[in-house]
Parts: sequence; C-alpha cells; structure tokens
Amino acid sequence: MAIDMHAHWSPRGLVSRNAAGKDWYGWRLLRDQNNREHVAIGERVLPFSASKSLLDDPAGRAAQRSANEGITFESLLLTGLYWNYHLDETDGAAFCREVNEELAEVERACPDRFQGVAIVPMQHPRAALQVLDHAVQKLGLRVVALASNIRGLNLDEPSVLPVLEAAAAMNVSIIVHPTIWDKAGEDRFPRYHFWNSFGAPLESSLAAMSIVYSGLPDRHPDLRIMFTQGGGWIHFGVGRLNLRYEQRADARPMAHPPAHYLGRMYYDCLVHDVDSLDLLRRRAGAEHVMVGTDYPAGGNIQGGAVNWIRNSPLFTPEEKEMILWKNAARFLRMPADHPYLAKRAAEAGR
Repeated sequence: MAIDMHAHWSPRGLVSRNAAGKDWYGWRLLRDQNNREHVAIGERVLPFSASKSLLDDPAGRAAQRSANEGITFESLLLTGLYWNYHLDETDGAAFCREVNEELAEVERACPDRFQGVAIVPMQHPRAALQVLDHAVQKLGLRVVALASNIRGLNLDEPSVLPVLEAAAAMNVSIIVHPTIWDKAGEDRFPRYHFWNSFGAPLESSLAAMSIVYSGLPDRHPDLRIMFTQGGGWIHFGVGRLNLRYEQRADARPMAHPPAHYLGRMYYDCLVHDVDSLDLLRRRAGAEHVMVGTDYPAGGNIQGGAVNWIRNSPLFTPEEKEMILWKNAARFLRMPADHPYLAKRAAEAGR
C-alpha cells in the first residue's frame, strides 16, 4: 500500500469541449494518421492521450492502480501541460476554479483514495490569492501546485513569492512540477529527448534553489514543499552552491548554507538509479522522500516505484513505510481520522 505524490490527470472540460468542436482555453485534441491522440495549443503539439487520464471513473482508476502498482491513494496533480499561464486574469481564474471544483468533487466522492491538488493563476498574483482562498476555504483543498517557472520567472521573483507566502501562512502544502515547454536552456535541447531528461530535473533544481534563496523556509519553519524528479541536480551540486554562499555576500540572502535546506524540503523518488536514490537519502533523509510515479506519463521507475522502494537495500523496514506512505500523510497534513488512515488502521487490525 502506498501514496502516490506524483500522479497526473486531465480535466474533463478538455475532452468535452473538443467533442463539441470547440477548444478548451486554447487547447485542442488532435489525431495523427495512426489515430494516436495529441494535445495542442497554438503551434505546439505533444503526443499525449488526455482521454486516458480523465477522472470520470475514479473508483475504477483507484482499483486498477491498487491492483497493478500497489498505489492505494493519489495526490492528484494536474498534468504539467495545462498550467495555462498564458491566460488573462479573468480566464485564468475561471480555468483554475473549474479545475479545482472537479478535484474537490472527486475528493468528496472517494476521500479514502484521492486528494486534490489545487492550482491558481500564478501569472496574476491578485487573482491567484483569491483563487487560493476559494480552493482552501470553500472547496477544502489543502495542497496547491505550481510550475517550476511562471512565464520565465523564477519562484523568488517579487510577483510570484507573495502567493507562496500566503499558501505557507495558510498551512497549505506546495508541490512544484516542471513546465513541459519553456524550460531553462530549452534551445539547447533539440535532440535525444534532452528537453525531458535534462530539462525537467534542471527546472526542478532551479525551482528548489529559488525557494531556498528566497528565504521562504526561514520565514515559515513548518513549510511543506515538494519537488519532483527528486529535486533535480541539487543533491549532487549543492557543494558548489555552498562555496559561493561562503565566498560572496550577494549569494547568501538566507540564514544558512544551501545544504542546510535539503532536509527541509520534500521530494519524489523519481531519480531512476540506486546511487542517486542513496544520495537523495543521505542529503534529504528518508523522512523527506515520497513515492512518485508520473502516472500515466512515462516517468515512472522501471518495474514500478513502489516495488523499487519495497525491494531497496538502502532503507530499513521503518524507512520504507515512511517513504511508501507515512511521509506523504504528513506532507498532506492528514488528520488522525482521515478516511485513508482509518482504512489502513482497520485493515491492519484484521
């Protein structure tokens, strides 16, 4: 049994609007000559089967994932295509509310299997704060997600940071996921799938260190923020960041050296090799690593993330339980009477 902290889905509005011959906030569904589904916006096209990642049958999805992967609870993270930071303030807020309402509906229907991760229009800070308040106070969502950059801006920019400050002050947990397009250095990734294999961890690295250098963890000691791809390259390269922190006054806006904060943040386990997982364990601690699968996209551990952790010689049995579900339950701020925890307790008592 495990909690998946990196599981994606596609909104029903995308499919229903396209079925009616209309776009969905600029998004279109296309079929190629082999009848494979693609999603498109403007001139950008990506092969992706949105129709197969809908939440129209949450109970069926939950049963399938439990049987096939050992995933018994999902933190539902919008597929990293649809941030829609190109939208104006009115449409951006409407889009986010539509997505959040669908998430809240699924969470109410299956509270022992799903928790919704809200989104907000980060490109419009005033609207983002309003949508965040609506998601938390009206819909009961307690986690928010954002992209690794906001229209090319790092997460410590003055137009971005206040939204994260507000989320932290509300005890809302935060998940950061790379953008699909407009990654740092994207013009250097023309071949070999480097846009994903290099680009995604690079985006996670920049996002994580932008948060560290913003001082957000200093101002909010109980901050719960997670980065996908195990946080990217930061665990390998933090020594160089420490060096500049010690050498240069303009490289130390936070209270401690960068390495201090690695064990203050959370990460999924999608680092894909044993040595990297060991480094993540030593840098961040097993209590800050969680299961992620990138479902239904192609970023999962070969053989499954749950099996990888269960069979790993790196962790004690107690640490495996932490990674499989206990850390996620803490990150998601599940109360003691949460339906998922109650279900686990009942099954353990049989």
